[in-house]
Formats: sequence, C-alpha cells, structure tokens
Amino acid sequence: MEKEQFLKIFELYKLTAKLKNTLRQGWVKWCVEGERVESIAEHVFGTCMLAMSIYAETKPKVDIDKVILMLVLHETEEILIGDITIEEVEKLKTKKEDGRKAVLDIFKDFGNAEHFLSFIEEFEAKETPEAIFANHCDKFEADLQAFHYEGKFNIDKVDKKILELPQLQELKNNGYSKVSQFFLQNDKCRFSGDFLEMANFLEEMEK
Repeated sequence: MEKEQFLKIFELYKLTAKLKNTLRQGWVKWCVEGERVESIAEHVFGTCMLAMSIYAETKPKVDIDKVILMLVLHETEEILIGDITIEEVEKLKTKKEDGRKAVLDIFKDFGNAEHFLSFIEEFEAKETPEAIFANHCDKFEADLQAFHYEGKFNIDKVDKKILELPQLQELKNNGYSKVSQFFLQNDKCRFSGDFLEMANFLEEMEK
C-alpha cells in the first residue's frame, strides 16, 4: 500500500467515527432522563447483532452478509446531514437526495463509492429479501430500545410537535399510553413473519 492509501483509510475512519458520539435525536427529543442516550453507532451495532441472532435462530432465506453490510452503511449519510426525525417535515422532503449526495461525498476518495451507495439504495427501496429483513431489524431494534427506556421519558419536556403527531394521537385514542407502546404499535404494520411474531410477543411480555 502507498502512503496516500493509508491516509485515505485513516481519514474515512476519523469521519465515520463521529457516529460514535452522535446521539440518536429521536431519544434526545423524547427527553430520556437518567443516562446518556445511545449514539448512532450504538444503534448500528444493535441492528447488526439483532440481525445475526435472528438469522441464527430462524434461518431466513437471505444473504446475511449483505444484510449486515446494509445495516453498517445505512446511517452513513447522517455524518453529514444529521439524524432527521419524523416531525422535521421540510428536511424529510429532501432527505433521500441529500443522503445520496452525502454518501458519495463521504466515499469520494474511494473508487467504489457507487458500490457502497448501491447497498444503501437497495436498503431504502425495501424490495429485496435482504432489504426487507434489514429494515425490519432497523425498526425492531428501535422498538426494543424504547422498551429499555420506558420509565425514563420526561413527557412534560417533549416538544408539542411530537406529541401532536396524528399517528401518536390515534394510538392514544386507541388506549396506548406508554412511549414504548407508541413505537411498537407504529412499526407493527411494517412487520411480517418472524418480526411480527416477535413484536406480538414483546407486546404481551411488557403488559
């Protein structure tokens, strides 16, 4: 390897390592108290471990190596565009294109930037078995984390824009009162197969 190659690798590591200290904004905005909320890098690690454990137990017909690569890469854009949450309507409108530009910029010094981007775009399209499995892992990991944080949310400090979201109001009208229930119920409609079974089991276990 040449000196320039070493420097490129070190620079990419330095850039992506920012996600170790970038907190998941959803938890920040839900005002979790009593501990530091998870970072984006910790979320990514959690999704990968969840994917591996589910794969080991259920043997789904997916390429698990591809799933892990999707999960490792899918939050990369947040290094540059930040962690955009559901109530940031204007930012969500351009998130896909902004994210694409960010990924290409992050990997610009490497010849395979488009290769990395292809895994992220497949993940976002949610059409292949691997992309569906990876997306389910991404959502279910957040649901599990919400149950971990239950009892630590300070609702009095949460922004009204979040509390007034239509989907949240609908869940409240249907009798759900815990933040962890809001997360799980909001995601259940996206799940199928083993993930839906796990969601149902989690719901019963936490009643």
